[in-house]
Amino acid sequence: MYIKASLSALILTLPMNTIAQIAPDRSQTEHIVVTGTRTAKLLSDSPVLVDVINGETIAKISHGTLAQALNYIPGVVVKRSVKDGYNIQMQGFDGDHVLVLIDGQPIISPTGSSADLDQVPASNIAQIEIIRGAASVMYGSSAMGGVINIITHKSDEPALKLDYDVSQYQGNTLEDGDLNHTLKINAVENFSGWRTQLNALIIDDQGYDYDSNTVSQDAASVDKKFITLSANKAFEDLATSIKYQWLSDEKLRDSSIIPGQSEVIFYRTDVDQQQIDLGLKSTKNPKSPWQLNARYINHQENSGQSNSLRDTNIILSEINGQKVFQFNNIELVAGAVVHADKLTQDKPAENVIEVDNESRESVEVFVQGNWVKSDYQLLAGMRSQYDSDFGWHNALRLSAMKNFALGEGKLQWRAGIGQSYRVPNLKERFYVFDHSALGYMVLGNKDLEPETADSFNSSLTFNTTLADNKVDLRSDISVHYSKTDNLIDSIIDVEQSQETGLSIYQYQNISEAKIHGFDISTQLTFSQWKTQLNYSYLTSEDENNQRLLSRPRHQIKFNINYDIDAYDIEIIAYAVYQAGEAVPDSYQGVENNEYTTFNTVFNQAITDKLSWRISVDNIFDKHKKPTASSQNLFDARPVSSRTISAGISYKF
Repeated sequence: MYIKASLSALILTLPMNTIAQIAPDRSQTEHIVVTGTRTAKLLSDSPVLVDVINGETIAKISHGTLAQALNYIPGVVVKRSVKDGYNIQMQGFDGDHVLVLIDGQPIISPTGSSADLDQVPASNIAQIEIIRGAASVMYGSSAMGGVINIITHKSDEPALKLDYDVSQYQGNTLEDGDLNHTLKINAVENFSGWRTQLNALIIDDQGYDYDSNTVSQDAASVDKKFITLSANKAFEDLATSIKYQWLSDEKLRDSSIIPGQSEVIFYRTDVDQQQIDLGLKSTKNPKSPWQLNARYINHQENSGQSNSLRDTNIILSEINGQKVFQFNNIELVAGAVVHADKLTQDKPAENVIEVDNESRESVEVFVQGNWVKSDYQLLAGMRSQYDSDFGWHNALRLSAMKNFALGEGKLQWRAGIGQSYRVPNLKERFYVFDHSALGYMVLGNKDLEPETADSFNSSLTFNTTLADNKVDLRSDISVHYSKTDNLIDSIIDVEQSQETGLSIYQYQNISEAKIHGFDISTQLTFSQWKTQLNYSYLTSEDENNQRLLSRPRHQIKFNINYDIDAYDIEIIAYAVYQAGEAVPDSYQGVENNEYTTFNTVFNQAITDKLSWRISVDNIFDKHKKPTASSQNLFDARPVSSRTISAGISYKF
């Protein structure tokens, strides 16, 4: 506790100790962001606080998908699911309440639930923009906890790039678990004025097991393939685009054995998903553009225990559009979304239909006005949604930003107050996750009610330069508070769990919950290196003052990037500390509820076209105790062990 208090005090006092030394006279390079207002602005001009991580860093720290990259970002909690996927939390809201976008378009999980970060390729990324806090007014019901927007590269120059990585889990006892392989292909070419692009990602992960004497395997083998084909062309007044995406995701792991028999029961997931996106936008007037997008997704999945497999088919379609208007110093954004999805689930071996063609439709409209003055901004917005099952819901939000001169530095105050909402998705209402082989079941609840929240957030950002303009300093402190009604969460049924010997969860409404906390961050940028320290504190309780589960109270993230220009070397090191999750009553004890992981990446550009890298994740091998589940002990540490990776990239 003393260490945490000292770190917090250091972050708070650092800017004040250096104000007297400030005398900057050079301009700082700024990111252009679009997520805060759905229009392009300089980062410092965004009335909504936006965090940015550049694409070069993402490419070096990720292992093919987005999961590893987001663990680097301050204030974002990344958790591995029992289905061997990855989900996130932001400001106490889980992945069902955090919207993930690619170029402003939602990554829509077909069930309407949280996007699996391990099904999002981390390739061709220019930067990632993060809004922490309620954003339902501009982005819909899935954005109660925040927004993550992945901005991709859009170069028109023909190019071809290949990336290959090989990795190994330390302590893996699987016979075929020696090496894992990742291959990425990115190609751009122009045909008759059409910019065409191919992105492909192939992941062959053998999985891992810590104890070969047990049947149950700790993590599944993964065979994952992503292919994205896109084409776009700009005409005189319009630009059009078409994109096709295909995902194949196969996971397999041994789980149990029937007493008296030799047959091993295994858990499997086999996903085949196809997606088509069409886009149209104006190019004639860049200050008042409009855009229209359409999407169709067909998701087919076969999953469950080998002796009890389920087939799931989900079809989703959506049309969305927006228009920007300019009136002197007022910017107005208005838009609409039409959405429909269907869900069917059955057990073919038993000829049982569990979910019979359930569907929902919704229509949403939104409008937001941004009043811009030289030293302050006001932002007001409203969103209305009609859902075929739950009727009308409305949300309002008001935000403000004010600039202050503090010596030669710049201080910015931002604040926002408003409402957010979310209707139950098809998964939460009807889906049956029977993963008894993995020790748990999750049951839908058709009686769920929509959840709503009133929220407030405020932040201070201080930017300046130090040491004769050789060092850039940025410090942020932000607070947030949300009061939710009917918050949807998966609650463990202790009685059923004890009767079945499984962890039985069901989606339920928590009549009232309060989620609040703060984030403190300091970043120093030198000519050759950059470092950042972030501390996040969170409290979340229901109406009975019982803490909400799976939400760490404390998180510290530290990273340092160092460049050795003479040898074109970049070294990245980062650490993640998490502690203080609420322990469910179903556990008999606690094995570990506090841990720190250290990670490092070494990257060198040998030529302009050729580079290589080596990385070590979880250097000190802090992972979940293999016997914790069988002993019914709570262990918050990550599942995976130390992982060593090496890779090479070549640009043609």
